[in-house]
Amino acid sequence: MNLLSGKIKIWHQDKGWGFIKCNDGEDYFFNIKNLRSGQNVRSGLSVKFDIEESQQGSQAVNVTLY
Repeated sequence: MNLLSGKIKIWHQDKGWGFIKCNDGEDYFFNIKNLRSGQNVRSGLSVKFDIEESQQGSQAVNVTLY
């Protein structure tokens, strides 16, 4: 998989999910379970991630802050 980069567009701390705005212009859903452990998340942070296809569509996985 090729790592993509982008910024956290929306993060719902109480729900544990959000969206990443990729540098390619696409928005990708991600869940707290797809985030590397021990990282504090908020909107506007830069991230690197992989894309995985699911029944609900493409989503970001292996999300890491940088």
